[in-house]
Parts: sequence; structure tokens; C-alpha cells
Amino acid sequence: MEFLVFISYVFFAFLLFLFLNFVVKKFSLTKVEYVLFTNIFLVFLAGFASYFHFTIFCDDIFIIVVFEFLIRMLYTTYLLDKDFFDREEGTLSLYLVNVVTAYLLNQFIIRQVDMMFLSPEQLKFLLWVFIILFFYHFFHKKENLSIAKNVSSIKTNIGNRRQYIILQYSKMKQKYGKDIRVKGDLRFLVYALMIYENNRRPGFFRRIDYLRYQYDHIPRKQGIMQVDTKKIISDVESIEMVEKKLEKLQDKKKTKKNVVEVFDLLKSYGKKKEEIEQIDAIYQVLKEFSEL
Repeated sequence: MEFLVFISYVFFAFLLFLFLNFVVKKFSLTKVEYVLFTNIFLVFLAGFASYFHFTIFCDDIFIIVVFEFLIRMLYTTYLLDKDFFDREEGTLSLYLVNVVTAYLLNQFIIRQVDMMFLSPEQLKFLLWVFIILFFYHFFHKKENLSIAKNVSSIKTNIGNRRQYIILQYSKMKQKYGKDIRVKGDLRFLVYALMIYENNRRPGFFRRIDYLRYQYDHIPRKQGIMQVDTKKIISDVESIEMVEKKLEKLQDKKKTKKNVVEVFDLLKSYGKKKEEIEQIDAIYQVLKEFSEL
């Protein structure tokens, strides 16, 4: 029986290794999330083992994490040809914390209960919590859709839409005008992108993104221009990054001076057809307004 348990530990350690590799690659886990996913894996295993009365398996289930640690060390050293003990990487400390956390979970929770899965009485409580959360999410979503439709109907009206764009342009020019370097029509394209991206992701939600990034360090589009970046940037920095990219793309197009081919430029920039059409519409309004 002990030999069977030992073999099962090795087998599940290899599964844990594959599972962690998958979620790390798919979701770019933080160190805390890495440890949590490991222990969630153990809890599920302990739940199934206790359900089938294979209690001896749960006594030292943390050994799975120890074996996974050894598998990862061999994999990193011999297959990836990297220094597993490199201090700058910080991986060794992560895996040691992972082992210690799994040991504490094993000793103080898993070994102290007969069944890891929830009882019917506990499931009843969770079921009502789920129902309440479902209704809250459902009505909250419907309310947001209703608001979005009202805003959309206002903006699609030609007169109101033009007024809205000009109003936003005035606000952006007052706030960021001194930070925009590009000249001519390219300047209007920068403003058009700014108005479009700010409408899609207003300042309030961008501030939430900043706060989330400080905790999970998951790369998100940032700044008023919604730039893909792995670090926190300000609205002004996002404008500067977009300006540089547009200037490089404009130079490659080799068009006449001060001539902006919006569709070609934004396509090279990475925008989809629907996005380009909306940005171009804003751009045309700004051009017309500047000629008045």
C-alpha cells in the first residue's frame, strides 16, 4: 500500500508540473497565484481521495509538491539549461514557499478533516449565495446595457455626435495640448485616437487598472491611449508612445508632407476595420472644425 501511495505521489506530481506550466503560460501568474493554484490542486486531490476513502493518500499529500519541486529542478537544469538556483530569478524561494505552504495545508487542514468536499448542508448555503450573486450580476448587466444604449443613441445622432466630439476635443486640447509634439493633420489623428480610446476606457476605469496592476502585475493596456505595456505609464507617456509609433509609420508610407492616409496608417497601427471607421469619423469632424 505504501508503495502504491508513493507511486501515486510521483504521478500526481508530474500532473501538477504540467498543470502549473499550463496556467503560468496561459495567464502569467503572480507568485501568490502560483502558490494558490498549487494548493487548490492539492485540495481537489484530497477531496477525491477522501470521497473514495483513500485516507492514507491524504496523510502526506504535500509530498506531491516536493516531488513537483524536484521535477521542475531537473527540467530547468537539464532541459532548459538554466541555473535553477540563480538568486536573480527568485524561483528557488518561490518553490520553497510553495512546499512550506503545502505542508501547512496538509498538517493543519487536510489531516484534520474526514471529508474535503462540502456537505449537502454547506452546498445549500453556497447555492443561495450563487443565486443572489447571479441576480445581482444579471440586473446590474441589464442596467449597464440600458445606460450604454442611451449613450449610444445620443452619440449616433449627427448633431449631438459632432457636438460631443468637439467638446471632448476642447477638453483634451486644454489638458494635453502642450504635450503633443506632432504637427499638421497627424495632430488631429492623435486627438481622434485619444477621444476614441478615452470613450472606450474612461479615466475611472483606467485608475482601477493601475490599482489592479500594482497587485497582480498582469500587463494591461494603459494610459489614455490604451497602449500595450508591461509597466505603469501615465496618460502623457501613452500619448508620447503613440506619437512615436505614428511618426515611424508615417515615414514608412512616404506620403506627401502633412498628408495623412488614415485608413492605411491605422491599419498598420493595428486597428480593426470597425475601429478605423469610428476613429476616421472623429478625425474628419476635427478637421472640419479646424477649418471653420
